[in-house]
Amino acid sequence: MLAGATAVSIGTANFIEPEVSIKAIEGIENYLKRHNINDINEIIGKVEMN
Repeated sequence: MLAGATAVSIGTANFIEPEVSIKAIEGIENYLKRHNINDINEIIGKVEMN
């Protein structure tokens, strides 16, 4: 998402880890909380290249 994606595809991973979707959502929520971001749209395309 930081590189510009507006969606994340994890469909096939569900065969190996049925709760992968929940873990991905929780991971994104935790990232937003840690960085004090209220709207996920604020991170789309925000990667910085040096």
